[in-house]
Amino acid sequence: MVRSIYEHGLLDSTDGYNAFAEAEIEYVNPPDAIDAGVRRARGLRTALGSLTDAFDEREHQLRRVFDAGDMVVADVVFRGRGATSGATVTQDEAHTWTFDGTGRIVRFEWGRDLDQALKAVGLAE
Repeated sequence: MVRSIYEHGLLDSTDGYNAFAEAEIEYVNPPDAIDAGVRRARGLRTALGSLTDAFDEREHQLRRVFDAGDMVVADVVFRGRGATSGATVTQDEAHTWTFDGTGRIVRFEWGRDLDQALKAVGLAE
């Protein structure tokens, strides 16, 4: 499921925005993000809307996936072009997806430290 999200560009498109529109997914921005903190209910929808506003062009390219049962860490490269400035951004990101017992996404957390994300789900020392 996580691979499919990136293969179909669901974090980068209006289609993806609509796909997550009604989802009750908790969204976690890292402490060093511009708008740090946790969003509940339709948090991912709000975050994707902010991403769409900030970047005319954006792409999350999946490099690797690490399966930890109900949690999956995605090693991702984000590339974007600022909507106002036109400046380009490229950064490594670690996306942690949490699923409930039925396979439904219940939480999405992103950060910039893959080792830290892997450690948080029990996949690193």
